[in-house]
Amino acid sequence: MIWPQTVRQFLGIELAEQFQWRSSDEAFKAWRSALEECGIFVFKDAFKEDEVSGFCLHDDRFPLIYVNNSTATTRQIFTLFHELAHLLSGTGGIDTVDDQYIRDLSGRNRTVEILCNRFAGVFLVPDADFDERIKKIPINDTTVSTLANQYSVSREVILRRLLDKQLITRSYYERMVEEWQNNWSGRAGSGGDYYRTQGTYLGERYLELAFSRLYQNRISVDQLAEYLGVKVNNVPGMEALLFPRGAAS
Repeated sequence: MIWPQTVRQFLGIELAEQFQWRSSDEAFKAWRSALEECGIFVFKDAFKEDEVSGFCLHDDRFPLIYVNNSTATTRQIFTLFHELAHLLSGTGGIDTVDDQYIRDLSGRNRTVEILCNRFAGVFLVPDADFDERIKKIPINDTTVSTLANQYSVSREVILRRLLDKQLITRSYYERMVEEWQNNWSGRAGSGGDYYRTQGTYLGERYLELAFSRLYQNRISVDQLAEYLGVKVNNVPGMEALLFPRGAAS
């Protein structure tokens, strides 16, 4: 059994800090940094399959999580901790936007997916604090949205927590989730800052590690470009992400 509170303490992020984040983007960046400080690299990309939120690869030395940047940021946050639960349980896994597929699973596969969803929900919205906040308040769209903003999670996560506590019906949960998913069109458009986009996909910690190997003469510029997934002539632009006032010599 993986205890969310134990993992939260290990990551060193208290609820008070979580409530201070001003946006889901800020929340994702903080969670990503906390995981990478513990040795779990988090990468992002715009997946061709919209229904896949992310996946993880379990490895004793180099565990990693990949997140679909085309999904809502709050969904990306949930995916981080669904996949973290997989890694902590010694398994790999795939997170999808629609969790109805779990009903078709059986045995250990079904148990693991249910536990990973449960872990992510309780980690992001701890029981004791949540129970206190929902005391004597009506359960409606407004309060669900307010709670989602406070915890920097999706409305779906809040609804799932309410469903787990039997405060709403499954039919209401499924109806609202389907409505929100149908109304959200979040695929990133073309254009934008190429270097910043690539930096977001790779993560600051990975960039720092890759460039440190170059500065230590442990890899060539050609190898660095391969690790970054860019052409050699794009390496200076990626370097400028780390050193915006001028690349290191």
